[in-house]
Amino acid sequence: MNRYLTTFFVYLTLSLSFFLGDLNAQQSSEEDLGSLTLEQCITIAQDQSAVANAARYALISSKWQYRSYRADLLPSLSLSGDAPNYNKSIFSNVLDNGQITFSSRTQSEASASLSINQNILPTGGNLSLSTGITRLGIFSNENTYLWQSTPMVVGISQPLFQFNNLKWRSRMEPLQYEIAQKEYVEEMEDIAMTVTQRFFDVYLAKINLENAEFNVARNDSIYQISQGRYNVGSIAENDLLQSELALRNAESSLTSAKIEYERVLNEFKILLGYPTDVELDLEPPQELPEIDVDIVKARQLALENNSEALNYRLSEIQADRNLAQAKSEASLGLTLNANYGLNQTSKDFSDLYRDPENRQFVTLGFEVPIFNWGKQRAQINAARNQQQQVANSIDFQRRQFIQQIDYTVSQFLQLRGQVLLAAQADTIAQRRYQVAQNRYLIGKIDITNLYIAQDEKDSARQAYIRELRTFWTGWFELRGLTLYNFEDDEPIAYDYE
Repeated sequence: MNRYLTTFFVYLTLSLSFFLGDLNAQQSSEEDLGSLTLEQCITIAQDQSAVANAARYALISSKWQYRSYRADLLPSLSLSGDAPNYNKSIFSNVLDNGQITFSSRTQSEASASLSINQNILPTGGNLSLSTGITRLGIFSNENTYLWQSTPMVVGISQPLFQFNNLKWRSRMEPLQYEIAQKEYVEEMEDIAMTVTQRFFDVYLAKINLENAEFNVARNDSIYQISQGRYNVGSIAENDLLQSELALRNAESSLTSAKIEYERVLNEFKILLGYPTDVELDLEPPQELPEIDVDIVKARQLALENNSEALNYRLSEIQADRNLAQAKSEASLGLTLNANYGLNQTSKDFSDLYRDPENRQFVTLGFEVPIFNWGKQRAQINAARNQQQQVANSIDFQRRQFIQQIDYTVSQFLQLRGQVLLAAQADTIAQRRYQVAQNRYLIGKIDITNLYIAQDEKDSARQAYIRELRTFWTGWFELRGLTLYNFEDDEPIAYDYE
């Protein structure tokens, strides 16, 4: 019996081991992202990173704010009223002979009204259409109910010679929403540029690690060769010590390179929205796109699309608005209120809408500033000078912005050539090191020249990667300034919902 139990537990243990092994293999495959290109990394960051999500929420918020403004231009329907209330009180009453008596009163009142309101954009007024009903209940020895109805009331409220806030909003709100849309695209391009910078930081750290591993292996071989040559007296002790020192320095550099690679790789994973325990490798771009950018076109696109240029226009409108408001508040202000409608009262609800009577009123309110110690004049002068200050500041900023565009385009047009030159230098340096190594092995050059060639090999590879980083960073900087894809000759757009 014990033998059967033992066999059973052995099979159970093996089955669990295989099951857990398959599960761990499946989890490992799920955590392995494989080799990602620059374009794939950018897409991942734009889809799931915290920065991209925050930008989407900001744009959605601006979208709803714009919809709120659009709703202010459309008719609104509202229902208002008072629920049945109850009031029991004692009030004083003066009789004909002058005697004052006190009486008790108990009553209830309820009302409801339905109204449609429409803002008038050109004038800043408001047009309304309403209907309502009221019931008054008086409770005494015999309860009495009175009804009042307003079947229809048409009203208008129109400010005259006053500041039209709705009209200025009609100029600002669409522009603010357009700015929010442009800022979202710019944020996506900023993410692309940041990912590009970090991508090549990781790639450079990987190359440094590979160089460090290669240098340790090569320097160890050179040290072994130097020991043999020293033993037979073909080199001096100084050369032996130099090769040993180079080996120790290479081992130290390898340790530092490993730490640096792990650091920048984990930071890159976090930027993409992944935990640091996932497996990830990078595949550098194989080809450089040949892109011809016209400076005049880039300048025009930036002034039309970039949110900074649109903010210049918004600032000018806001300054004009503040001046118009200051002038309006310092002048005569009138408000015209007019209503026309029908109303009726009855003790019987069935008679409430029979032969209604006219109801109309017109009021004209006014406010005239007479003397306030020059406050209005001071506000007008302050707004006018602020308008001039904004205009001059925007003119200077616009010139700087155009200069930045011109410089960015001019620099980008040179970057591809710089990358090609760096690639040639890298190829030459790699070949020179191979030649120097072979010449050292046959004793044609000393160890100092070999280490110089090794340092130049590493520096050339690092310089090539930095030029690649500069090229792709400049490409996304140009895209972010103009919001235009010059490679595909089309505007840049991103979905956010």
